[in-house]
Amino acid sequence: MKSSLFAAALVGSLLASNAFADGRKPGSVLIFPVHRSGAAFTVLSVTNTNLTPQTRISFGGSTNIHYQYVNVVANPANAFRPLACVIFDRVEFLTPADTLSVLTACHNATAGLQEGYVVVDAEDPSLFRTPWSHNNLIGSELVVSASGVIYSTEAIPFSSPVNAGNATDLNQNQRLDFDGLEYEKVAEQLYIDSFIALAGSQLSLLNLTGAESDINTIYLSVWNDNEFPLSATIDFNCWFDQPLVRVSPLFTDDFLRRTPQDPRELDLTCDGIGDLETGWAIIDSIGVRNPGGLQISADGAVLGSI
Repeated sequence: MKSSLFAAALVGSLLASNAFADGRKPGSVLIFPVHRSGAAFTVLSVTNTNLTPQTRISFGGSTNIHYQYVNVVANPANAFRPLACVIFDRVEFLTPADTLSVLTACHNATAGLQEGYVVVDAEDPSLFRTPWSHNNLIGSELVVSASGVIYSTEAIPFSSPVNAGNATDLNQNQRLDFDGLEYEKVAEQLYIDSFIALAGSQLSLLNLTGAESDINTIYLSVWNDNEFPLSATIDFNCWFDQPLVRVSPLFTDDFLRRTPQDPRELDLTCDGIGDLETGWAIIDSIGVRNPGGLQISADGAVLGSI
């Protein structure tokens, strides 16, 4: 069993499942794997796809959306082990067919904390802080780094099997449970369908098991461009967003060239000679322990993006 804790705000149990979040449909919860502010900035967008008109006596397809900015306190000694995660939250109202784009540097008011991830959940606009089933949210983010590099990612959606318009906190624990009853379960493994061994390629992961200080050990099963297997492990807590070359040396071009690789891939000049090394990987948690070394789970839960 996997027990997921989302910055002391979300929790879920992962059992045998027949439905997982797939990133291609609206949901009641959206998870944005990265936000950056300060020298870099992020534009975060959430859209309500419900078109039911609002009337004088009904909100129609409207919903509240509850933002939770999980901001990391950086650890100068280890970028994979932040000192803490601090939550700032606020609530916005979306009318039918409404979309809201915010600059996180303005919307996230936690002074001095510049990066982390964001959770957005739908809430009943007629009640105080009551998550409800509203499988109509989609979202994306545009991130501009301090060096001027621009990239965008889609939010990871989780739909709710609860009937539309009903409260999702079935066990009344004031948390978002990814247990297949309140919201979809988290996938057992993450797949990197391909990567290019360049210094600019980055991996972000967030830990969903235990508390913010608990340590999730990740096992990376990696294959190069010639099906040659490699592996690495890394410990992290809460969240990180780091270049692949810092995650493990096996993601570097120099290392991969010294493996039994295909010399014709990736050919950028069409001369039959490979110019850059590529590969793919599977990410799996192999255990979560507290800072004292006591095991919390033999199989933790993670989400992320590359």
